[in-house]
Amino acid sequence: MSFCRVSFSRSFGIASVSESGDIAAMLSVLLTLAVVGSPTDSTARLIRLAPSESLQVTMVGPASGVPVVIVPGLVSPAFAFRKVLPSLAAAGVRAIVIEPLGVGWSSHPSNSDYSHTAQARRLAAVMDTLHLRGAVVMGHAVGAPMALRLALARPDLVSRLLLVEEGAVESAAVPAVKSALKFALLIRLFAGRGRIKKELRRGLVASSGDASWVTGSVVDGYTMGPSGEIGAVLNALKGMQKAVEPDSLRPHLHQLRMPVRLLVGGAAHKSGISPRLMRDLQQLVPDFSMQVVYGAGLHIHEEQPDVIITELLHLTTDHDPHGP
Repeated sequence: MSFCRVSFSRSFGIASVSESGDIAAMLSVLLTLAVVGSPTDSTARLIRLAPSESLQVTMVGPASGVPVVIVPGLVSPAFAFRKVLPSLAAAGVRAIVIEPLGVGWSSHPSNSDYSHTAQARRLAAVMDTLHLRGAVVMGHAVGAPMALRLALARPDLVSRLLLVEEGAVESAAVPAVKSALKFALLIRLFAGRGRIKKELRRGLVASSGDASWVTGSVVDGYTMGPSGEIGAVLNALKGMQKAVEPDSLRPHLHQLRMPVRLLVGGAAHKSGISPRLMRDLQQLVPDFSMQVVYGAGLHIHEEQPDVIITELLHLTTDHDPHGP
């Protein structure tokens, strides 16, 4: 359950979104950063890890602040955390959203390794490039197993873990990916971007306890960039479907050195952590605690963002820059 640290100081290509020529990308980034009100310390850029692999990184808040790294779920770009980022930045926190390969504005190559292990390796490479150590790391939905593998393989990078609605999932080919792949194939044959928005909206509503946040403008924000292009979506989903992990995550949970906190939506909703995975965390993680967020579903950051803000700020209060 390890991978070696890789330095990309020479091979990394870092380009700001403004250099990409993509006006839609610039508008999306400005929308996120405008509400933060700290443009000098806020930036969004693509960090190139390989010729076909670039991760979108959005950073807000003072550069000297305690680092909080957010790893989004399958359908959540940085835009999804627009209700969380401003408060973190205002509190002096350096909040960094790293969109995994195949998510949001990150690239969606067809022949890459989409396993959680490979995704964790990419997260570590980005954090190394940004010189981050001992960060508070939050993983939402499928971002949770990536965050767990990151913490196990590179404990120097993670001081605290906040898992939201997911646990030690053993495969990137989760049921949601299989279902989405079926829909995507049909959409490619019979429809286009409009159908992607329709299906996404339906999924967001079904997985929410309070779906009042799911508006047309929000769905537009979620589907900007590659995530709204059916070819790119299919590339990522097919990669996740065939991804194979090199080892099991569950036998390593007892090796976690840092406090692990789990948030679970208390309202009836589709998707989310299974009872078995919840028990695994309770029984195997040495320093574990959890909270049920009543009235919320899978998207706590959208439905009750103050809960996420409070949890992350609490974790930064006990932050140790050198890790556990």
